[in-house]
Amino acid sequence: MPVPENNLPVVLPKDVIITGMGQSPLAGCPEFVNTSCPVCGKPAKRETDTMDTFVESSWYFARYACPDFAQGPLDSDRVRYWMPVDQYIGGIEHAVLHLLYARFFTKVLRDLGLVAVDEPFVNLLTQGMVCKETQRCETHGWLYPEDVDNGSCRQCGKPVAVGRTEKMSKSTRNVVDPEQLIQKYGADTARLFCLFASPPEKDLEWSDQGVDGAYRFLARVWRLIAEYREELRNAGALPEAEIADAAVREVRRKTHQTIKKVTEDISERFHFNTAISA
Repeated sequence: MPVPENNLPVVLPKDVIITGMGQSPLAGCPEFVNTSCPVCGKPAKRETDTMDTFVESSWYFARYACPDFAQGPLDSDRVRYWMPVDQYIGGIEHAVLHLLYARFFTKVLRDLGLVAVDEPFVNLLTQGMVCKETQRCETHGWLYPEDVDNGSCRQCGKPVAVGRTEKMSKSTRNVVDPEQLIQKYGADTARLFCLFASPPEKDLEWSDQGVDGAYRFLARVWRLIAEYREELRNAGALPEAEIADAAVREVRRKTHQTIKKVTEDISERFHFNTAISA
């Protein structure tokens, strides 16, 4: 029997015991399980399988348009204003999972009269994976980068076998902790390398040397600005006599060409790497 609509939402208890055994912890909470039938009033048991996360992730974009609406699932007027979503960005695994579910839910919501669109997203960008070589010790198995010292396992000293370059994954431990990067280089270096290393639709092969290169580039920019900071602080419109100078005109031309290229690379193709190169 469904719970009457005027009794929704069903608020879950907070004092359940999480066992980690793969079963709903609600089953061991009698004050939640034991209830009464909404039709005949006799003793009944409440369902303990709550909604899967896939259910919520299949329509959150529509709810984002009206998160404060309390009279139903969606405010149709605001959803009509915001939907469809202009740009969807996701990994290749989303093409047959989240993207499929979101499209199905949108069509159901359309049939219910809650949304006015047939498709939830206008554009799709399938981003590439971040890949890195794997490292394995014959005794301790897959190793994190920090577990290797000069080609040897830090735990046992045995030589480490370098394997294929694969998608970064906790199972093969070929991951890079962003916290360590940020502590050593700063967040801007980590961001710049990720944007510069490849176009977004291509796989990105991680390179420690590339991170160093991004750090050196930002250092050059910093030194340049620092060296001319007084001139920049006091800069104003150029006098007519200077604008007429051929060298100044060439710099202005190159500046505007670069602004145009960067704008088009980012807004039309999401090619941050070529924008940074420019």
